[in-house]
Amino acid sequence: MLRLPAFCLALFLLLLTGLTAQAQPSATASAPSCELCRERLLTLNILRQHVPADWQLYREREPVWNSQTLVIEAGLEHSQTILLVHGLGQNGFTDWASVIPELARQYHVLALDLPGFGYSDAPTGKYSPTHYARVLSALLTRHAKGPAIVIGHSMGGAVALRLAATRPELLSRLILVDAAGILHRTAFTKHSITGRLGSGQTSGTLRGLLERVRDFSDSTIERVFGLPDPGRLLNSSESLWGGAFSGQSNANAGMALVEEDFSNAATSMPLPTWLIWGEADPVAPLRTGQMLARRLPQAQLLSLPGVGHTPMESASFNAFMNRLDHALSEAPQGFSAPPAAPASSRDYLCQGEDGGRLSGQFREVRIENCAGLLLQDLVAERLIIRDSIVQMLNTRIRGEETGITLINSELVATASEINAPTAIHAERARLDLAGVILEGSDTAISTGSTSRFIASACPVRSPDFMGLWHTSETRSNTRQWP
Repeated sequence: MLRLPAFCLALFLLLLTGLTAQAQPSATASAPSCELCRERLLTLNILRQHVPADWQLYREREPVWNSQTLVIEAGLEHSQTILLVHGLGQNGFTDWASVIPELARQYHVLALDLPGFGYSDAPTGKYSPTHYARVLSALLTRHAKGPAIVIGHSMGGAVALRLAATRPELLSRLILVDAAGILHRTAFTKHSITGRLGSGQTSGTLRGLLERVRDFSDSTIERVFGLPDPGRLLNSSESLWGGAFSGQSNANAGMALVEEDFSNAATSMPLPTWLIWGEADPVAPLRTGQMLARRLPQAQLLSLPGVGHTPMESASFNAFMNRLDHALSEAPQGFSAPPAAPASSRDYLCQGEDGGRLSGQFREVRIENCAGLLLQDLVAERLIIRDSIVQMLNTRIRGEETGITLINSELVATASEINAPTAIHAERARLDLAGVILEGSDTAISTGSTSRFIASACPVRSPDFMGLWHTSETRSNTRQWP
């Protein structure tokens, strides 16, 4: 039997397997790209015979591991550089093979195989987004014709975000496509493992059942990830990390991705940013894009209904290119809060119902024994949830008492704001918060019986804590912050 820390690691590997599989397009959709893959062509010389004659392919040394990296250039006659960054999987740059010719008509296009992938070397070391961002920084410094537009997909989106946060002067615009790993690792892992239990188009009764199944799975995953961190020992040494993942580039980069903290980058990166997202993505949840659209200073979300993790696939290629053309030609409209509306005297009670969506302005919203209810674009003075499973998006709770009271319930909240003397009081509850602003004039969080919290890039302002909350932790009978 696996020991518990080993079970944690096993769950990580399950996540990485799913992430890698989702990063690869389906066999039918990916046929043009896979014709260029190293597994088929074997050598760079053969690859050159299979790409357009005006593409330049060469290998150059990168500054992190001093390894040889494949670089691709097209559209050299144009003055505006676009850099394409791929995600996990040995396809490497070929994930963009159908996109490059379209962009090269108007732009100087740069692409690469990140170290460990495709036709690049696989050096020993930690394939972290921070290290990969240094590789991209050197590439842009050498080859970009001024500040570049950087487009990153999946893991490549996380790498592009890290680059934009650390070297913003190298970029003019950022476009993230189904960026993976931005949420806290527990939230990201939960979705990657249980996110295929889609309930968005189901009836209320079935949606309630699916929510309860997901609730059980999520609870198990949260308990496992509350155990000792299997990555802590590996993080203590680059050489130890590299040795543990020798010859396993996907596991190396995937593990490093979920270990990295993007909370500062996800809330303060100043560049104009477009977010293109498949609404049916089972790997990188749409709520990541919703969170970034609200918390980045200049960001806007363009979603693709019915599309999964790889929108460049042939089935969704035209819709993706329409979104991409818009993102390249228009400035993103950052979120602006609507003007405050007059106080409402309406109350709302959900009792013993499943599914549904609630919007509008209320004094009190009370939810009892309900599953699968979505609170979206809602304003209220207080929210009381008991024995229920609730999702919350773009919601504001502002009152003179406790903002949210959560008892024996689960709340998944995204891109919302809670402002009250006590922002949240939880008893025997589970909360998964992404980009949620917590303002408590007395305290942000109070707990009675044991409750579990996952927080991804949540700004907190209270007497006991000021800063970004990005953690997975259990609390009991306390108002104290670590």
